Amino acid sequence: MKSIARAKKILALILAALLCAALFGCSEKSPVPEESARPEERAAEPEQIAEEPEETELRDSVPAELTYDGAAIRVFVSNGSGQLEQLYEGDEEKSGDVENDAIVQRNLVTMDRLDIDLEYIGDATAYWGNIGKILSNIVVSGDGTYDLFLGNEYGHVTLVTVGGLTNVNELDHLDWDMPWWNDNYMNELMIGRDNRLFLAGDYIIETVRMAHTLFFNKNFYTDAFGKPEELYDLVLDGTWTLDKLAKTAEAAFVDMNNNGQTDTDDRLGYITYLAGASVDPFAYLGDVPYSTHDEDGYIVLNLLNEQAVTLAEKTVSFFHQEGSVFQMNADVSGQVFKEGRALFLGLNSLGTAQYYRDMEDDYGFLPYPKLDENQEAYHSLVADNALIGSVPCTSQNLDKMGAVLEVLSYETWKTVIPAWYETALKIKYSRDNIAAQIIDIIHDSTTTNFVYAYSNLLSNAGQVIRTLVQTNSTDYASGVKRIERAAVKSLEKVIKSYEKNAVQPEG
Repeated sequence: MKSIARAKKILALILAALLCAALFGCSEKSPVPEESARPEERAAEPEQIAEEPEETELRDSVPAELTYDGAAIRVFVSNGSGQLEQLYEGDEEKSGDVENDAIVQRNLVTMDRLDIDLEYIGDATAYWGNIGKILSNIVVSGDGTYDLFLGNEYGHVTLVTVGGLTNVNELDHLDWDMPWWNDNYMNELMIGRDNRLFLAGDYIIETVRMAHTLFFNKNFYTDAFGKPEELYDLVLDGTWTLDKLAKTAEAAFVDMNNNGQTDTDDRLGYITYLAGASVDPFAYLGDVPYSTHDEDGYIVLNLLNEQAVTLAEKTVSFFHQEGSVFQMNADVSGQVFKEGRALFLGLNSLGTAQYYRDMEDDYGFLPYPKLDENQEAYHSLVADNALIGSVPCTSQNLDKMGAVLEVLSYETWKTVIPAWYETALKIKYSRDNIAAQIIDIIHDSTTTNFVYAYSNLLSNAGQVIRTLVQTNSTDYASGVKRIERAAVKSLEKVIKSYEKNAVQPEG
C-alpha cells in the first residue's frame, strides 16, 4: 500500500511553477496564426481595444468552495498485471515522463482543490478471473476500507448479483453529458434504466487504452496496392466496412512457399492470436441488437436477428479466407507483423502501440470496420479485462464521491489525456498526421455491449461467434439455439438478484 499524500509537499512547487509561467511566459513571442497576420489586421487603429475573449473551455460544475477537510479517499486498483496502479497513482513526484507527470499533477490538483488525501491501494493478486470474488468479499463483509473500486469488467459486473454497489446517478455533482464521461459505455452496463452501477470515462483510462484497434503495415500496403492513405480515406469517408477489410486482406496474400496453404511463411493479409478474444471486436462492430429493453426498462435478449446472422457469416468467412492466420500465440503474430509479413494485425489496442515503436516498417491504426456503409458510426469494443469503476455502498465518503469523481475525471480530460493521448500516443507511437484523426475516431467510438460484458453471467451468450469461428461454421442460428434457453434463464436470475440487492446511497 502506497499513499500519494506525501506528494502534496511538491504541490506548492508545481503551483509556483505555474505562477512563474503566467508571469514570465509573455517574454517570448507567441506564433501568430496565419489568418490573423493579414496587413489590414496589422494596421488596426491604435485606439482600438481588443475585447476579452469569451471563455470557451469546459469546466466541471463542482463548487469552487467545496472542501472536505482532509478526508481520506481510498481507491482499490486491480493490479494483477503489475502496471495498472501506475496509471492512476503515478510516481510519488514528477519524473520528466510526460504521462506520469500529468497523472501526478491530476492527483495533486484534485487533492488540493477538494482538500482530500487520495490513496491508491493496488491488489497484485486481483485480475479478470478473480476480481468478482475479491470485490464481493469486500462488500459482503461490510468492509469500509474503500471508496472506489477499479476492477476488471469481466468479473466486476458480477457484483450486480451480490449487491453493495451505489447507484451513482444518486451522487451529487456528476454530469454525464461532459466529454470526460463515456455515457454510451455506461448505459450498456445497465440492467435497468434507472440504476447506474458502473463507471467509464477518461479517468478510468483503461476504457481508452484497451479499445480494440487494427494495426496495418504501411510499407506492405504500399508494395501491394499503392498509397496507404487510401485506407485512411475509407475510414474518414465512413466507408470502411468488413467487406472491404476482407477484400483487401485476401488480395494481399502471396503463397511464398507455394504449398497451397496459408501459413506464416507467406505474405499474409491478416494475422492474430487464436480465435478467442480476437473475434470479439468483429462480433460487436455492427449495430446488432443483441438485446433490447422491455416496458419496465429491463434487458431482454435478442440474440437471433438478421443483422447478427449477416455479421456472423462475414466474420467466419474473414477468419478462414485465404491469407488469414490465427492459430498461434501472441508473440508469433506480433513478430510476423513487425517483420513486414502481414498487412493487418488483430488483438491489439491503442495501449499496445508502445510495443511496436522499434518496428522498422511504418505502421498505422484503423478502427474495426462497419458492418456496412449504412451504419452511422464505428464501434471500437473495449476488451472485457479493462478496468471499470464502481462505488461500494460501504464507503464512508458517499457524500463526497460525486465531487471527487467529477474533479478527477475533469482533470484527467484536461491534463492526462492530452499528455498520453495527444503527446505520447500520437507523436511517439504513430507515424503520420492522418493517424491522429483515426485515433480520434477510435477514442470517440469506444464502447462495450451488454451481452459481451455480462457473457460470464449469461451462459457465454456473448461468445457465439467465437465458437463459430473456432469450428468454421456459419450456422449462427444453431449456435444461438444451443445456448439461448440457458442464457434466458441466467438473465432472469441476474435480474432477480439485481432487484433484490439494489441499494441506494443514504441521503
